[in-house]
Amino acid sequence: MTTLGVSPSGEVFNVNSEALAASVAGALEASKVIYFTEQEMELRHTQHGKKIQSLRMSDANNLLEYSGVTIHKKGFVQLDDELHEMDKAALDMLLKIGWSVQALEMGVKRAHIISPKHGALLQELYTRDGSGLLISGDLYDGIRRANVHDVAAIHDLISPLIQMGTLIDRPKSVLEKDVESYYVFTRDNHIVASGQLKIFENGFAEIGCLVVNQGYRSRGRGDAMLGYLERLCLVNSCSSIFVLSTQTMEWFVERGFDEVGVDRLPPSRQATYNYKRNSKIYMKKIESDRDLDASELWWNR
Repeated sequence: MTTLGVSPSGEVFNVNSEALAASVAGALEASKVIYFTEQEMELRHTQHGKKIQSLRMSDANNLLEYSGVTIHKKGFVQLDDELHEMDKAALDMLLKIGWSVQALEMGVKRAHIISPKHGALLQELYTRDGSGLLISGDLYDGIRRANVHDVAAIHDLISPLIQMGTLIDRPKSVLEKDVESYYVFTRDNHIVASGQLKIFENGFAEIGCLVVNQGYRSRGRGDAMLGYLERLCLVNSCSSIFVLSTQTMEWFVERGFDEVGVDRLPPSRQATYNYKRNSKIYMKKIESDRDLDASELWWNR
C-alpha cells in the first residue's frame, strides 16, 4: 500500500509507513505484522548480556515509558528531549517496538522486528530461536497468585473433581497452608480457573490442580493457565514440567506432555509418590519462551 494520502481538497500527505502497517494489520485481523530495522540491531539484557528474543506487550510498554517514547494513535511519535541524541539504530529499534505495540493493541496477535540481513525472515518465522525480536500480546491479564481470601472459591471449584476421584482431597485447611503455590484466573472478580505450581530440585516443577469452571471450558482459560504456569517454570529455571493423575490425560498429551515412569521424577517427589494411588505421570521439556510463544499462536487464534 502506498504511504501517500490525499485529502478531499486534494492536499497530499505522507503517512507514516509503520503506522499504516499497524492499522492495516489490525483492520485485517492479521496474525502477524513484521517490521525490519534500518540497521542490524538487537536487545540485550543489561545484567547478564543475553539477547532478548521475545517481549510481552506489558514489558514493551514499560520499556517505551522508561525510554521516553510515546506512540500516538494518530500516527506520530513524541520523544523526550534526550532521545534526539540517541544512536539512530537504537532509536529506530525503540520506534519499531512502539509501532508493534500499537499493532497488538489493534488486535494483531504477534509482531516481529527483524534486522535486514540475508535469511533473517526465514530464520525468524521457521526456526525455534528466530533471528529477531518477537512481541506478543498479554494473554494472562486475568491470572494472579491466590491468597487466603480465595481458598473457599478454589475449594468450590475443585470439589466436583475430588468427588469424582480425579483429584485427591484438599481440605480448606490444606489449601490455606499451600495457598501461595496456587494461581487463579479471574473474570469480574469471579474465579473461573485455578492451578498449582510446585518447584523441585534439579530443574523440575509440578503442575497440579489445574481446573476450569465447567461454564468456561473450551474458551482458552485452561491453555492460558497452563501457559502462565509454564512461563513461571522458566522464570524459576525449571525446564522439566510434570503432572500426575489417575486418569489418562489426552489434554496434556495434545500439549506436548509424554507419559513417563516414576524414575523420571526428581528424588524428593519420588519419595512422596503414592504407589497405592498409582497415578500416571506426564512430563514436558521446555527450553525457552519461544517454545511457549509458538504453542500460544495456535490456541490464541
